[in-house]
Amino acid sequence: MTRRWESTLGTLGTVTYLGADHGLAALYDVAGLAMMWSVLNAWLQGTAMLRTAGVDAAPYAPFAQQIAAGVAEWLPGYAEQIDAGSFPAEVSALETDARAMEHLIEESEAVGVNAELPKLLKEMADRAIAAGHGAEQYPVLIEEFGKRRNG
Repeated sequence: MTRRWESTLGTLGTVTYLGADHGLAALYDVAGLAMMWSVLNAWLQGTAMLRTAGVDAAPYAPFAQQIAAGVAEWLPGYAEQIDAGSFPAEVSALETDARAMEHLIEESEAVGVNAELPKLLKEMADRAIAAGHGAEQYPVLIEEFGKRRNG
């Protein structure tokens, strides 16, 4: 991007040059939607569970913000692992995460909350574990996200 239009575009919001490929900006936008909906859906899952115990969404929101901020701090390190194609289990292994996913599914079902979303994520983790990645860290799931699935 030339600096010629930077101040004009800056009046509309933050200006970030992503390269000469004009389609890349649109792809970043859609990738942002993936993040947005994933975070919101995770929050809705937790909110639905807490509502079964009489907890309103408002008191859960600050707690959820802390969790989301903490998880966001992992992203640069996870990005390094993805870019290097190496996923050493520095924090936990995918097998451990899969057990926690199973716990979320069981607790969701126990309180009568829809468990489709955590079941989908668990299925992806199970496929990665079956492919021999159980001892690696969570970002190894990039391999599952990168696969085109039929049906």
